[in-house]
Amino acid sequence: MNFIRKNTKNRWKAQIKSTASEITTNRDFSFMDRFIKDKRMILLGENSHGIADYFTTKTDLIRYLHQYHGFNVVVLESGLLEATLCKPFLSDYSPEKQIQNTLLDIYHNEEMKPLFSEEWAESLILSGMDPQPTYPLTSEYMLDWIKKYTDNELYETMKSVEEHYFELNTEMLVKITKSLKRRMKMVIQEYDSVLKMINIKQESYTNPEIQRMLLLIKRGMQNRLQWLQVNLKGYLSSGIQRGFNMYQNLEWLMNHYYKNEKIIVWAHNFHIRKRRTLTAKLLGIKSVGYWLQKNYPKDFYSIGFYTGAGTFATPLRVEFEINTKKRNHYHLESLLNESSESNLFLPLDEKNQMPDKKMWLKRKWRLLESGFSGLSPMVIYPQDHYDAIIFVREVTSPNYLKRSE
Repeated sequence: MNFIRKNTKNRWKAQIKSTASEITTNRDFSFMDRFIKDKRMILLGENSHGIADYFTTKTDLIRYLHQYHGFNVVVLESGLLEATLCKPFLSDYSPEKQIQNTLLDIYHNEEMKPLFSEEWAESLILSGMDPQPTYPLTSEYMLDWIKKYTDNELYETMKSVEEHYFELNTEMLVKITKSLKRRMKMVIQEYDSVLKMINIKQESYTNPEIQRMLLLIKRGMQNRLQWLQVNLKGYLSSGIQRGFNMYQNLEWLMNHYYKNEKIIVWAHNFHIRKRRTLTAKLLGIKSVGYWLQKNYPKDFYSIGFYTGAGTFATPLRVEFEINTKKRNHYHLESLLNESSESNLFLPLDEKNQMPDKKMWLKRKWRLLESGFSGLSPMVIYPQDHYDAIIFVREVTSPNYLKRSE
Protein backbone atom coordinates (compact mmCIF):
# COMPACT_ATOMS: atom_id res chain seq x y z
CA MET A 1 0.00 0.00 0.00
CA ASN A 2 2.81 2.42 0.91
CA PHE A 3 4.59 1.58 -2.35
CA ILE A 4 1.43 2.31 -4.38
CA ARG A 5 0.88 5.58 -2.49
CA LYS A 6 4.50 6.63 -2.98
CA ASN A 7 4.36 5.79 -6.69
CA THR A 8 1.13 7.81 -7.09
CA LYS A 9 2.64 10.76 -5.24
CA ASN A 10 5.72 10.67 -7.48
CA ARG A 11 3.44 10.79 -10.53
CA TRP A 12 1.58 13.77 -9.06
CA LYS A 13 4.87 15.56 -8.38
CA ALA A 14 5.99 14.93 -11.96
CA GLN A 15 2.69 16.33 -13.24
CA ILE A 16 3.11 19.48 -11.15
CA LYS A 17 6.71 19.94 -12.28
CA SER A 18 5.61 19.68 -15.91
CA THR A 19 3.05 22.51 -15.59
CA ALA A 20 4.33 24.78 -12.80
CA SER A 21 6.77 27.67 -13.21
CA GLU A 22 9.32 28.62 -10.59
CA ILE A 23 9.09 32.14 -9.17
CA THR A 24 12.58 33.57 -8.85
CA THR A 25 13.83 36.79 -7.30
CA ASN A 26 14.33 38.63 -10.59
CA ARG A 27 10.68 39.80 -10.67
CA ASP A 28 10.09 38.16 -14.03
CA PHE A 29 6.56 36.79 -14.35
CA SER A 30 6.60 36.31 -18.11
CA PHE A 31 5.58 32.66 -17.62
CA MET A 32 2.11 34.04 -16.83
CA ASP A 33 1.75 36.00 -20.07
CA ARG A 34 -0.13 33.38 -22.06
CA PHE A 35 -2.69 32.95 -19.29
CA ILE A 36 -3.48 36.63 -18.71
CA LYS A 37 -2.98 38.22 -22.11
CA ASP A 38 -6.71 38.67 -22.79
CA LYS A 39 -7.86 39.33 -19.22
CA ARG A 40 -9.13 42.63 -17.89
CA MET A 41 -8.90 41.68 -14.22
CA ILE A 42 -6.37 39.69 -12.21
CA LEU A 43 -7.57 38.58 -8.77
CA LEU A 44 -4.83 38.00 -6.18
CA GLY A 45 -5.92 36.12 -3.07
CA GLU A 46 -4.25 35.05 0.16
CA ASN A 47 -5.12 32.34 2.68
CA SER A 48 -4.17 34.74 5.49
CA HIS A 49 -3.85 38.53 5.67
CA GLY A 50 -0.98 38.09 8.13
CA ILE A 51 1.84 36.91 5.83
CA ALA A 52 4.61 39.30 4.77
CA ASP A 53 5.79 37.22 1.80
CA TYR A 54 2.39 37.51 0.12
CA PHE A 55 2.71 41.30 0.24
CA THR A 56 6.19 41.28 -1.30
CA THR A 57 5.29 38.70 -3.98
CA LYS A 58 2.11 40.58 -4.87
CA THR A 59 3.98 43.89 -5.06
CA ASP A 60 6.48 42.34 -7.48
CA LEU A 61 3.64 40.88 -9.54
CA ILE A 62 1.74 44.18 -9.55
CA ARG A 63 4.89 45.94 -10.76
CA TYR A 64 5.21 43.43 -13.61
CA LEU A 65 1.53 43.65 -14.60
CA HIS A 66 1.66 47.44 -14.45
CA GLN A 67 4.84 47.84 -16.48
CA TYR A 68 4.32 45.11 -19.08
CA HIS A 69 0.58 44.56 -19.35
CA GLY A 70 -0.98 47.95 -18.63
CA PHE A 71 -2.73 47.11 -15.36
CA ASN A 72 -2.98 50.57 -13.83
CA VAL A 73 -5.57 50.10 -11.07
CA VAL A 74 -5.18 48.09 -7.85
CA VAL A 75 -8.43 47.52 -5.96
CA LEU A 76 -7.85 46.52 -2.35
CA GLU A 77 -10.03 44.82 0.23
CA SER A 78 -10.49 48.19 1.89
CA GLY A 79 -12.93 51.11 1.94
CA LEU A 80 -13.67 52.31 -1.60
CA LEU A 81 -13.83 56.03 -0.80
CA GLU A 82 -10.78 56.19 1.47
CA ALA A 83 -8.52 54.03 -0.70
CA THR A 84 -9.42 55.93 -3.88
CA LEU A 85 -8.87 59.35 -2.29
CA CYS A 86 -5.60 58.40 -0.61
CA LYS A 87 -3.19 59.56 -3.29
CA PRO A 88 -5.19 62.63 -4.44
CA PHE A 89 -5.63 64.01 -0.91
CA LEU A 90 -2.78 62.62 1.23
CA SER A 91 0.18 62.70 -1.16
CA ASP A 92 2.09 65.10 1.15
CA TYR A 93 1.97 62.59 3.98
CA SER A 94 4.56 59.86 4.53
CA PRO A 95 3.73 56.38 3.15
CA GLU A 96 3.12 55.23 6.73
CA LYS A 97 0.56 57.98 7.36
CA GLN A 98 -1.14 57.38 4.02
CA ILE A 99 -1.51 53.66 4.75
CA GLN A 100 -2.64 54.11 8.34
CA ASN A 101 -5.22 56.78 7.53
CA THR A 102 -6.84 55.24 4.47
CA LEU A 103 -6.53 51.43 4.44
CA LEU A 104 -7.82 48.70 6.72
CA ASP A 105 -5.51 47.47 9.47
CA ILE A 106 -4.53 44.35 7.51
CA TYR A 107 -2.42 46.57 5.20
CA HIS A 108 -0.58 48.49 7.94
CA ASN A 109 2.88 47.02 7.40
CA GLU A 110 6.29 47.84 5.97
CA GLU A 111 5.75 45.45 3.05
CA MET A 112 2.93 47.67 1.76
CA LYS A 113 5.07 50.81 1.51
CA PRO A 114 6.54 50.28 -2.02
CA LEU A 115 3.08 50.93 -3.52
CA PHE A 116 3.26 54.38 -1.93
CA SER A 117 6.95 55.25 -2.19
CA GLU A 118 8.69 53.69 -5.20
CA GLU A 119 8.99 55.57 -8.47
CA TRP A 120 7.33 52.89 -10.62
CA ALA A 121 4.20 53.08 -8.43
CA GLU A 122 3.65 56.83 -8.95
CA SER A 123 1.48 56.09 -11.99
CA LEU A 124 -0.39 53.30 -10.18
CA ILE A 125 -3.99 54.04 -9.17
CA LEU A 126 -5.15 52.68 -5.81
CA SER A 127 -8.77 52.02 -5.00
CA GLY A 128 -10.96 49.82 -2.77
CA MET A 129 -14.11 47.73 -3.00
CA ASP A 130 -15.20 47.40 0.62
CA PRO A 131 -18.26 49.34 1.84
CA GLN A 132 -16.83 49.69 5.34
CA PRO A 133 -14.98 52.90 6.23
CA THR A 134 -11.49 53.20 7.65
CA TYR A 135 -10.55 56.49 9.33
CA PRO A 136 -11.94 60.06 9.36
CA LEU A 137 -8.91 61.95 7.98
CA THR A 138 -9.91 61.34 4.35
CA SER A 139 -13.42 62.52 5.21
CA GLU A 140 -11.98 65.83 6.46
CA TYR A 141 -10.13 66.40 3.18
CA MET A 142 -13.21 65.38 1.22
CA LEU A 143 -15.27 67.97 3.10
CA ASP A 144 -12.61 70.61 2.40
CA TRP A 145 -12.95 69.80 -1.29
CA ILE A 146 -16.76 70.05 -1.07
CA LYS A 147 -16.45 73.46 0.58
CA LYS A 148 -13.99 74.73 -2.04
CA TYR A 149 -15.60 73.41 -5.22
CA THR A 150 -19.33 73.18 -4.51
CA ASP A 151 -21.43 75.22 -2.07
CA ASN A 152 -21.96 75.76 1.63
CA GLU A 153 -25.31 73.96 1.79
CA LEU A 154 -23.83 70.65 0.65
CA TYR A 155 -20.74 71.20 2.81
CA GLU A 156 -22.70 71.82 6.04
CA THR A 157 -25.08 68.93 5.40
CA MET A 158 -22.29 66.46 4.68
CA LYS A 159 -20.14 67.71 7.54
CA SER A 160 -22.94 67.01 10.01
CA VAL A 161 -23.77 63.53 8.75
CA GLU A 162 -20.10 62.49 8.48
CA GLU A 163 -19.51 63.52 12.10
CA HIS A 164 -22.52 61.48 13.16
CA TYR A 165 -21.31 58.55 11.09
CA PHE A 166 -17.85 58.26 12.62
CA GLU A 167 -19.30 58.61 16.12
CA LEU A 168 -21.58 55.67 15.36
CA ASN A 169 -18.80 53.68 13.73
CA THR A 170 -16.67 53.90 16.87
CA GLU A 171 -19.57 52.56 18.95
CA MET A 172 -20.41 49.87 16.39
CA LEU A 173 -16.96 48.36 16.92
CA VAL A 174 -17.83 47.75 20.59
CA LYS A 175 -21.47 46.69 20.75
CA ILE A 176 -24.63 47.40 18.77
CA THR A 177 -27.37 48.24 21.26
CA LYS A 178 -31.04 49.07 20.69
CA SER A 179 -30.28 52.74 21.33
CA LEU A 180 -27.44 52.66 18.81
CA LYS A 181 -29.69 50.99 16.22
CA ARG A 182 -32.21 53.84 16.54
CA ARG A 183 -29.45 56.39 15.89
CA MET A 184 -28.10 54.34 13.01
CA LYS A 185 -31.53 54.42 11.36
CA MET A 186 -31.64 58.20 11.74
CA VAL A 187 -28.22 58.59 10.09
CA ILE A 188 -29.32 56.28 7.26
CA GLN A 189 -32.13 58.76 6.58
CA GLU A 190 -29.59 61.63 6.69
CA TYR A 191 -27.43 59.89 4.09
CA ASP A 192 -30.46 59.31 1.93
CA SER A 193 -31.04 63.08 1.98
CA VAL A 194 -27.37 63.73 1.18
CA LEU A 195 -27.55 61.45 -1.87
CA LYS A 196 -30.60 63.26 -3.17
CA MET A 197 -28.85 66.58 -2.66
CA ILE A 198 -25.73 65.42 -4.54
CA ASN A 199 -27.91 64.28 -7.44
CA ILE A 200 -29.38 67.77 -7.67
CA LYS A 201 -26.02 69.52 -7.26
CA GLN A 202 -24.35 67.40 -9.93
CA GLU A 203 -26.50 69.04 -12.59
CA SER A 204 -25.07 72.46 -11.66
CA TYR A 205 -21.45 71.61 -12.51
CA THR A 206 -20.06 71.16 -15.99
CA ASN A 207 -16.37 70.82 -15.07
CA PRO A 208 -15.49 67.14 -15.79
CA GLU A 209 -13.11 66.91 -12.80
CA ILE A 210 -15.77 68.19 -10.41
CA GLN A 211 -18.34 65.84 -11.90
CA ARG A 212 -15.99 62.88 -11.54
CA MET A 213 -15.18 63.69 -7.92
CA LEU A 214 -18.85 64.11 -7.07
CA LEU A 215 -19.51 60.74 -8.71
CA LEU A 216 -16.97 59.10 -6.40
CA ILE A 217 -18.20 60.96 -3.32
CA LYS A 218 -21.77 59.91 -4.05
CA ARG A 219 -20.65 56.29 -4.28
CA GLY A 220 -18.85 56.72 -0.97
CA MET A 221 -21.99 58.08 0.68
CA GLN A 222 -23.95 55.12 -0.68
CA ASN A 223 -21.34 52.85 0.91
CA ARG A 224 -21.75 54.61 4.26
CA LEU A 225 -25.48 54.00 4.07
CA GLN A 226 -24.93 50.36 3.08
CA TRP A 227 -22.48 49.78 5.93
CA LEU A 228 -24.98 51.06 8.45
CA GLN A 229 -27.65 48.82 6.95
CA VAL A 230 -25.27 45.84 7.07
CA ASN A 231 -24.55 46.40 10.76
CA LEU A 232 -28.25 46.69 11.61
CA LYS A 233 -28.56 43.03 10.65
CA GLY A 234 -27.15 40.03 12.48
CA TYR A 235 -23.57 38.85 12.03
CA LEU A 236 -24.44 36.24 9.40
CA SER A 237 -26.65 38.59 7.38
CA SER A 238 -23.98 41.28 7.47
CA GLY A 239 -21.39 38.83 6.09
CA ILE A 240 -23.67 37.90 3.22
CA GLN A 241 -24.44 41.52 2.40
CA ARG A 242 -20.84 42.71 2.66
CA GLY A 243 -19.71 40.27 -0.05
CA PHE A 244 -22.40 41.43 -2.44
CA ASN A 245 -21.67 45.11 -1.70
CA MET A 246 -17.98 44.50 -2.45
CA TYR A 247 -18.91 42.97 -5.79
CA GLN A 248 -21.24 45.90 -6.58
CA ASN A 249 -18.41 48.34 -5.86
CA LEU A 250 -15.97 46.43 -8.05
CA GLU A 251 -18.50 46.28 -10.87
CA TRP A 252 -19.12 50.03 -10.53
CA LEU A 253 -15.38 50.71 -10.68
CA MET A 254 -14.83 48.54 -13.77
CA ASN A 255 -17.90 49.77 -15.67
CA HIS A 256 -18.00 53.43 -14.65
CA TYR A 257 -15.14 54.99 -12.69
CA TYR A 258 -12.29 53.06 -14.35
CA LYS A 259 -14.19 52.05 -17.45
CA ASN A 260 -11.19 51.67 -19.78
CA GLU A 261 -8.64 50.41 -17.26
CA LYS A 262 -7.27 46.94 -16.52
CA ILE A 263 -7.67 46.09 -12.83
CA ILE A 264 -5.84 44.05 -10.20
CA VAL A 265 -7.90 42.96 -7.16
CA TRP A 266 -6.13 42.22 -3.87
CA ALA A 267 -8.24 40.37 -1.28
CA HIS A 268 -8.52 37.22 0.81
CA ASN A 269 -8.87 33.90 -1.01
CA PHE A 270 -12.41 33.75 0.36
CA HIS A 271 -13.40 36.80 -1.71
CA ILE A 272 -11.80 35.78 -5.01
CA ARG A 273 -12.88 32.14 -5.23
CA LYS A 274 -15.08 31.39 -8.25
CA ARG A 275 -17.24 28.82 -6.51
CA ARG A 276 -18.65 28.44 -3.05
CA THR A 277 -17.52 25.89 -0.52
CA LEU A 278 -20.18 23.75 1.18
CA THR A 279 -20.05 26.01 4.25
CA ALA A 280 -20.55 29.14 2.15
CA LYS A 281 -23.52 27.50 0.42
CA LEU A 282 -25.12 26.57 3.73
CA LEU A 283 -24.66 30.12 5.02
CA GLY A 284 -25.88 31.69 1.76
CA ILE A 285 -22.62 33.61 1.22
CA LYS A 286 -21.60 34.54 -2.33
CA SER A 287 -18.14 35.97 -2.92
CA VAL A 288 -16.85 38.60 -5.33
CA GLY A 289 -15.29 35.80 -7.39
CA TYR A 290 -18.60 33.94 -7.46
CA TRP A 291 -20.43 36.97 -8.92
CA LEU A 292 -17.62 37.65 -11.41
CA GLN A 293 -17.73 34.04 -12.58
CA LYS A 294 -21.47 34.34 -13.04
CA ASN A 295 -21.45 37.69 -14.90
CA TYR A 296 -17.94 38.14 -16.38
CA PRO A 297 -16.46 34.61 -16.67
CA LYS A 298 -14.02 35.41 -19.47
CA ASP A 299 -12.77 38.74 -18.15
CA PHE A 300 -10.74 37.71 -15.10
CA TYR A 301 -8.03 35.36 -13.85
CA SER A 302 -8.12 34.24 -10.23
CA ILE A 303 -4.96 33.27 -8.29
CA GLY A 304 -5.06 31.81 -4.78
CA PHE A 305 -2.02 32.17 -2.53
CA TYR A 306 -0.85 29.36 -0.21
CA THR A 307 2.27 28.52 1.76
CA GLY A 308 4.29 25.56 2.95
CA ALA A 309 5.68 26.63 6.33
CA GLY A 310 6.63 29.53 8.56
CA THR A 311 4.77 32.03 10.72
CA PHE A 312 1.62 34.09 10.21
CA ALA A 313 -0.20 36.74 12.22
CA THR A 314 -3.85 36.85 13.26
CA PRO A 315 -5.95 40.01 12.77
CA LEU A 316 -4.89 40.93 16.33
CA ARG A 317 -1.23 40.65 15.23
CA VAL A 318 -0.55 37.57 17.34
CA GLU A 319 2.05 35.35 15.68
CA PHE A 320 1.62 31.60 15.25
CA GLU A 321 3.68 28.87 13.65
CA ILE A 322 2.01 27.20 10.68
CA ASN A 323 1.36 23.65 11.87
CA THR A 324 2.92 21.25 9.37
CA LYS A 325 3.05 18.21 11.65
CA LYS A 326 -0.58 17.26 11.10
CA ARG A 327 -0.34 17.44 7.33
CA ASN A 328 -0.48 14.25 5.31
CA HIS A 329 -0.76 13.17 1.68
CA TYR A 330 -4.18 14.84 1.50
CA HIS A 331 -2.68 18.33 1.94
CA LEU A 332 -1.82 20.04 -1.34
CA GLU A 333 0.75 22.27 0.39
CA SER A 334 2.76 19.17 1.31
CA LEU A 335 2.72 17.91 -2.28
CA LEU A 336 3.76 21.32 -3.62
CA ASN A 337 6.49 21.59 -1.03
CA GLU A 338 7.94 18.25 -2.16
CA SER A 339 7.63 19.10 -5.85
CA SER A 340 10.11 21.99 -5.95
CA GLU A 341 12.72 23.87 -3.94
CA SER A 342 11.31 27.18 -5.25
CA ASN A 343 8.12 29.17 -4.99
CA LEU A 344 5.69 28.12 -7.71
CA PHE A 345 3.08 29.45 -10.09
CA LEU A 346 0.75 26.54 -10.81
CA PRO A 347 -1.94 26.91 -13.52
CA LEU A 348 -5.01 24.78 -12.84
CA ASP A 349 -6.50 24.55 -16.31
CA GLU A 350 -6.85 20.84 -17.03
CA LYS A 351 -6.03 21.42 -20.71
CA ASN A 352 -2.49 22.34 -19.63
CA GLN A 353 -2.03 19.16 -17.58
CA MET A 354 -0.66 15.79 -18.62
CA PRO A 355 -3.29 13.32 -20.00
CA ASP A 356 -3.25 10.91 -17.06
CA LYS A 357 -6.18 9.18 -15.39
CA LYS A 358 -4.45 9.54 -12.04
CA MET A 359 -4.06 13.29 -12.36
CA TRP A 360 -3.54 15.11 -9.08
CA LEU A 361 -6.40 17.41 -10.17
CA LYS A 362 -8.85 14.51 -10.17
CA ARG A 363 -9.17 14.48 -6.39
CA LYS A 364 -10.03 16.89 -3.59
CA TRP A 365 -7.25 18.43 -1.52
CA ARG A 366 -6.91 20.01 1.89
CA LEU A 367 -5.63 23.57 1.88
CA LEU A 368 -5.08 25.77 4.93
CA GLU A 369 -7.30 28.86 5.16
CA SER A 370 -7.56 31.43 7.92
CA GLY A 371 -10.63 31.32 10.14
CA PHE A 372 -11.68 32.34 13.63
CA SER A 373 -9.04 30.10 15.23
CA GLY A 374 -6.11 30.57 12.88
CA LEU A 375 -5.37 28.38 9.87
CA SER A 376 -7.51 25.29 9.42
CA PRO A 377 -8.03 22.81 6.54
CA MET A 378 -10.55 23.44 3.78
CA VAL A 379 -11.31 20.57 1.36
CA ILE A 380 -11.84 21.58 -2.29
CA TYR A 381 -11.08 20.82 -5.91
CA PRO A 382 -8.63 23.73 -6.43
CA GLN A 383 -9.46 24.15 -10.13
CA ASP A 384 -13.12 24.83 -9.26
CA HIS A 385 -12.14 27.88 -7.25
CA TYR A 386 -9.03 29.33 -8.89
CA ASP A 387 -7.40 29.58 -12.28
CA ALA A 388 -3.97 29.21 -10.68
CA ILE A 389 -2.17 28.94 -7.35
CA ILE A 390 0.92 30.79 -6.23
CA PHE A 391 2.74 28.72 -3.63
CA VAL A 392 5.29 30.38 -1.33
CA ARG A 393 7.41 27.73 0.38
CA GLU A 394 8.25 29.52 3.63
CA VAL A 395 6.83 32.73 5.06
CA THR A 396 7.00 35.14 7.97
CA SER A 397 4.45 37.49 9.51
CA PRO A 398 4.36 41.15 8.39
CA ASN A 399 6.49 43.94 9.84
CA TYR A 400 3.58 45.95 11.18
CA LEU A 401 3.59 49.71 11.46
CA LYS A 402 3.34 50.99 15.01
CA ARG A 403 -0.23 51.87 15.91
CA SER A 404 -0.74 55.53 16.76
CA GLU A 405 -1.65 56.23 20.36
